[in-house]
Amino acid sequence: MTLHKVVQRTMVVLALLFSMSLTAAAQQKEKVLHELNTLLVNTVMEDLFTPPIASRIYVYPNIAFYECIRKDDPSLPTLTGKLNGLKSLPAVPAGVPVNNFVAAAVSFSYVAQSLVGTEYKLENWRNAFTDSLMRLPDTAGLKASIQYGHTIADSIVAWTKKDNYLQSRGLLRFVTGKKSGDWQPTPLDYAPGMEPHWNTIRPMTLRSAAQFSPKEKLVFSTAKNSMFYKTMMEVYGLVKNLDTAKKATALYWDDNPNVSANIGHLNYFIHKISPGGHWVIIAQQACIKKGLPVTKAAQVYALETIGIFDAFICCWDEKYKTNLIRPITIINRIIDRDWVPYIQTPPFPEFTSGHAVVSNSASQILTLLIGDHFEFTDRTEIPFGQGTRDFNSFFEASEQSSMSRVYGGIHYPETARISIQQGRTIGRHIISLLYPEAATK
Repeated sequence: MTLHKVVQRTMVVLALLFSMSLTAAAQQKEKVLHELNTLLVNTVMEDLFTPPIASRIYVYPNIAFYECIRKDDPSLPTLTGKLNGLKSLPAVPAGVPVNNFVAAAVSFSYVAQSLVGTEYKLENWRNAFTDSLMRLPDTAGLKASIQYGHTIADSIVAWTKKDNYLQSRGLLRFVTGKKSGDWQPTPLDYAPGMEPHWNTIRPMTLRSAAQFSPKEKLVFSTAKNSMFYKTMMEVYGLVKNLDTAKKATALYWDDNPNVSANIGHLNYFIHKISPGGHWVIIAQQACIKKGLPVTKAAQVYALETIGIFDAFICCWDEKYKTNLIRPITIINRIIDRDWVPYIQTPPFPEFTSGHAVVSNSASQILTLLIGDHFEFTDRTEIPFGQGTRDFNSFFEASEQSSMSRVYGGIHYPETARISIQQGRTIGRHIISLLYPEAATK
């Protein structure tokens, strides 16, 4: 046997020993992936990122993890060449014993660390993770895996820097319109429009931010026979007569990470999860209940967060183009000056609904990947005092989320209906492009 073949065989044996040692170390791979996403959601919440920015933070680390771990499952396709700007990623050097799970976890942590404010949380997690592996016999394989994960992370981080996010930070703030149906800042903060240039961010799968702009529009009109007037009066009546169940639904899905509260002269913020974060945790709960292996769970996280990210871009493009007035503004102006919504109105135009578009994009993707009529208990809101909710399907949850904004008095029923369809169209598009095997379900 030649020296070259001896070296090759030795490398293969070391790689196998390393893989077996990881299993023996009781390091559950699925648990690590879920733990990473929980840490990321909590970090995003504590850092007070806005919902659109949060969607960007969720997607890149999960793509990094997936691109490493998919190599353990030949049935899972790469996302390179399919996502805008991601042409290729570095291959594993020939003959190097890389454990894809270790590389995936390390890559996730580095990418996430580059995107959040409190970076030390991801760094501390990675240090604890790698330290737990140091007692394994194959330190060469461990170091190679960590290095490869870092290499993939560097490529993903370089990709993030070209999505126009940094450039959008320097663009002009939104100028409020003067037409009678234009959006105006709303109480309590009367804050300027949030992320008016989010449609300039590079999407993952869309040809343009307007690719799935709804053909149906909700057009402002004060004529009593118009759709706008009818849907405005519907939300007005709903909020005036909210029952306990609808109030609870509005609060359950509020998911506003920047809620203001006033006590006398004191103004403070209440930290809560974002809409995208809520659906990341729903995906996590579904993966755990379904018992998905780490490879398939990584695919669920990656495709769902891509759907959330692109849904925000589509929705925000529509919001600032249609620039539609919120219920509180028009109802106070022409119907009832004392009327207030049940939950706080967020600072951006009304049409389409972010909750509805994002929730239905996510639910469409989860339905195609995990299954329709998938019963689950959502425990996401326990830390926020809202208890649990049981759902018979992902669509049931997304429809409830969509209507919760109507019950809360911040969206019109017609907007919710149109937004549901916009979100599901985005979700179907993503699956058709990235995993067509599931698109026929």
